[in-house]
Amino acid sequence: MQAAPVSHNGRVTDTRTDDEGRTERTSPDPGEGRGRVRSRLGGVTTTTLVHRGPRGPQAWWRQAVVYQVVGAADLGALAALSAEISHVSRLGASAVQVRVPAVDPDAPDARETVDTLVRRAHQRSIRVIVSLAGTDVGPRDGAAARHRARVAAWLARDVDGVDLGVTSSTDSHEHEGVDLGALHALAAEADSVLTGGISARTPDALAEHLHEDWLHVTRDDRLAVTTWDAPQLRATVSDSYLQRDAVGAPAGWTLTDLTTGSAPSWGLDEEAARRRRRAATLLMTALPGTAYVSQGEPVGIAPRPDDPAATITEVARLAAEQRGTPGSTFERYRHAFRLRQELSLGTGHVAWVDDLPYAGTLGFVNRDVLVLTNLSDRDVRVPAEREILQASDDLSNPLDGMVSVPPDTTVWIALS
Repeated sequence: MQAAPVSHNGRVTDTRTDDEGRTERTSPDPGEGRGRVRSRLGGVTTTTLVHRGPRGPQAWWRQAVVYQVVGAADLGALAALSAEISHVSRLGASAVQVRVPAVDPDAPDARETVDTLVRRAHQRSIRVIVSLAGTDVGPRDGAAARHRARVAAWLARDVDGVDLGVTSSTDSHEHEGVDLGALHALAAEADSVLTGGISARTPDALAEHLHEDWLHVTRDDRLAVTTWDAPQLRATVSDSYLQRDAVGAPAGWTLTDLTTGSAPSWGLDEEAARRRRRAATLLMTALPGTAYVSQGEPVGIAPRPDDPAATITEVARLAAEQRGTPGSTFERYRHAFRLRQELSLGTGHVAWVDDLPYAGTLGFVNRDVLVLTNLSDRDVRVPAEREILQASDDLSNPLDGMVSVPPDTTVWIALS
């Protein structure tokens, strides 16, 4: 048995490698400061820490799985969401975000619908975030006052967050003429949060808003617009944590292109693109921070932005059909969200696994889970002796002590 060095964010620690290629790290765990990780992927395992998880209890919005209703909902769609909110609860999402209509939530025809949705969601421990993007339909004069009043009115209906939509402006002090500091104060007074989205295609705007820190969560679409390539994805995730950790901001991940509003297809046919999105979603779900999931993905359909009520009903029907069926899309997502919560992956760390013995793969450790994504065009074989906690698609039965992970597939492997 020979000793070999392993680096963790510039620190060298001792490992031992036996004749079977197994390595044991005896240094403190990079995220927890204690424990050890055993890797049996062959050769010496080297990791590079890029994000250290925070210590102690964390606010819900720093680790949420947000279920996003696609399209601009009218009161009928809000009523449909209220009636079908149980499928969001069964899925395991911790919050639902919906773009609300341009109505006064205190108006008689709206108040009951809004209050019912919030009450039914809260009964199931689901937070409600309302998106106000595009809801100002009045004249330009007085827009700022109307916008502030609209935010205050929705916060008064006991919602848990207000999303300001997607912006490309580098002015991080105002939103639709309203001082963001004032909106932040309104949210804080209501024990609520303020969120928004900024595309990675406007890096100056993203950097400015993160620096000013008026938004509790600022989601960006780096994962959606980055090439499906291991080095590119690694650099993208690392850069995100480097930028956000510097200001104490949580990551906000989404696979929706915030410029076009669409999910990535990578030039693939529909089924192949859906398979790759499942792999990308399982990778995203294992990353610390807040994960935004489009409503159609957990049942394998593309939502209809022009008819949110119909999409809500269709998704609920498919969720009911797939629930309890091993290997169904709904069950894969549900199990992943449950594991994410049970294993506290949303507040964990990210340590890249260097020198993986498989070309075209990406791997990182979060707590006691190895996340491995096969981005190559061929199967990779991993030892079957470790428990595979979750896979984005079916895997082959173990053969000769190995399991094959197909292309465009992500697996979570237990390290203890």
